[in-house]
Amino acid sequence: MVSQLRWGFIGNGWIAKVLAEDFKVAGLKIQAIGARSQAKADEFANTYGIPNRHDSYEKLVNDPEVDIVYVATPHPFHVRDAILALNAGKHVLCEKPFTINEKEAIQIKEAAKRNNKFVMEAMWARFLPVQNEIQRIIKSEAIGKVKIVVADHTRYLVDIPRLWDPELGGGALLDLGVYPIHLIVRLLGIPTKIESSAKLSPEKIDEYLMCKMDFADGGMATFLTTNSVAGANRAIIYGEQGRIEVAGSAWDSTSFSLFNQSGDLVSKYEDSHPGTGRQFQALEVERCIREGLLESPLLPVDETIAIMRIMDQIRNQIGVKYPME
Repeated sequence: MVSQLRWGFIGNGWIAKVLAEDFKVAGLKIQAIGARSQAKADEFANTYGIPNRHDSYEKLVNDPEVDIVYVATPHPFHVRDAILALNAGKHVLCEKPFTINEKEAIQIKEAAKRNNKFVMEAMWARFLPVQNEIQRIIKSEAIGKVKIVVADHTRYLVDIPRLWDPELGGGALLDLGVYPIHLIVRLLGIPTKIESSAKLSPEKIDEYLMCKMDFADGGMATFLTTNSVAGANRAIIYGEQGRIEVAGSAWDSTSFSLFNQSGDLVSKYEDSHPGTGRQFQALEVERCIREGLLESPLLPVDETIAIMRIMDQIRNQIGVKYPME
């Protein structure tokens, strides 16, 4: 029996703080923090009760008391930091988007294979209880075969400099659009045709973007994403016999409604859980590692790579290329 698994965090920014809070409610153990200075590492460690604090990522990944590394740096640095941890013999949970592009995602997969270690993208919304229930209903054929998915992830984030900086992989697609793409791929598979249109910012990154996808079995999907307008953030899943509506914020929702083909409300699912729900992805990582798995069956690495390839195609269509590519 594996004893309690010990996590090390690379990065001490906002997303690391959010996950650290969720670790508290789930009873998960953060053993170490790695930051770019001792002062930042100490501040983070003192806030969250972390015993081991390091002033470099290299020291963090070589800490013998760390089993799993959570990569929480900006996405242009994911490939560097994930491979650093894998080569040091650590399992890895890497923040979304997994990388800047498909090429980097493949590099992480290869490093995990070489080192015989677990790796997974931290697409936390996929592991929420509400998403599990949606999958159960779809598999029960309550709405019949899924034919159409319509979704948006639209937020007013003009005051976050990182999202507008090409050097940091800015733009709506990689930060926000990755959520509806994950949902669409999970429900319909890999698209055979993609058509995208976008309005670019003065920095030449996507400020808002619309995309239509076609699938081999006749399915269709559309999504809208922007980081400069606050929208509905809804997802609607249309089946042959009914539909599912995830309202509010579909990407961290705790409820959805099920309608029949006549448009009548059949049922409403509501869930309540502590924290933001990001702890569920970490629990899945620990489950997989305890069972000797090197990837999660709920989010295989090849699916993450396919999603990065889709985003590469979209960026190619709208004319967004980052300086590091």
